[in-house]
Amino acid sequence: SLRTADACIADAQQGEAGRGEAEAGGAEEGPQWRWLRNRRFNAATNAFIQVAGHSNLFERLCESVIIKQSSTPERAAYEGISATPLGPFVPRCLCACQRGEVQLLYIEDLTARYRRPCVMDVKVGTRTFLEADAASTRRRVDLALKMLAVDPAALSEEEAAAGVTKMEYMRWREVTSSSATLGWRIEGIRRARGGAAASHYPAPKLLREPEQLEQAVGWFCEGRPAVRRAFAARLAELRAALEASRWFATHELVSSSLLLLYDGDPHGAAPPGLWMIDFAKAAPLDGALVLTHRAPWQPGNCEDGYLTGVDSLLHLLSRPDPLAGECNPSGRSRPSRRARGASQSGAERA
Repeated sequence: SLRTADACIADAQQGEAGRGEAEAGGAEEGPQWRWLRNRRFNAATNAFIQVAGHSNLFERLCESVIIKQSSTPERAAYEGISATPLGPFVPRCLCACQRGEVQLLYIEDLTARYRRPCVMDVKVGTRTFLEADAASTRRRVDLALKMLAVDPAALSEEEAAAGVTKMEYMRWREVTSSSATLGWRIEGIRRARGGAAASHYPAPKLLREPEQLEQAVGWFCEGRPAVRRAFAARLAELRAALEASRWFATHELVSSSLLLLYDGDPHGAAPPGLWMIDFAKAAPLDGALVLTHRAPWQPGNCEDGYLTGVDSLLHLLSRPDPLAGECNPSGRSRPSRRARGASQSGAERA
């Protein structure tokens, strides 16, 4: 289990340090680890924020560092990306160490720079399953239960009792969302503002039509054109970096996400940001194979549709926000009546 911050840092120093802060066998404590050891935070006011994924994989180390229980492929992805021009588009992996079969990644908490983080997690790619999953015939009840948790009408009682294969589950996730058609889907949205409690957009994983996605993105940005423009500019920069990256061309990225963040506090100083996250299923290609990340997937070609999703999301973000409204006295953009009505009706449906 993950223990205190001191114990975690000691583990990292005794293991492999990701950026040369310590070496195997123990080394003199570097300034980075002294800084971490001296940090203290209030767990009530600095809670770790997550809108999607497996919550049991993360532990908060301090105000700006989280520990993720991960795998060798994700560790290799962070190490590979950080040495390329794609480095600025991923969270910093400060250190990595191995405990048994688990890799512990000490990762920058991107939400720490914002006073009231507003977060959207976008799963990217037209294919979100590994090619090895396509060949598996094992039926799993746990996956059937995941389907029913999202849509109680997804399976009959007999189908739920028998379970579904990993391929059936992943394909269902793709066709019931926008992944199969647009190459991206919204996994979760959290919006925080003023003194009010954070609010979450209802059932984002079932959004499939462009109009539904437009409404959700507008709700997330609160009709603030500057936030939307900042996301579009950052995504355009990322796309250019991806298209020029040899690392990206020689790796498949399956079930990876983009994390979009901005500050719900009008006095916050940090600008909106967008980063690549989740590399547990990233894998280098065999031989001389090179991916376009846009070609349709066929068994054996390893295409994942990542750039298809980036293209589509950038197209949406680059359009004028139809939900943008007038500014209220605080200087924040206020959604139009149409946006407020759509959000209320969505909450009622949830």
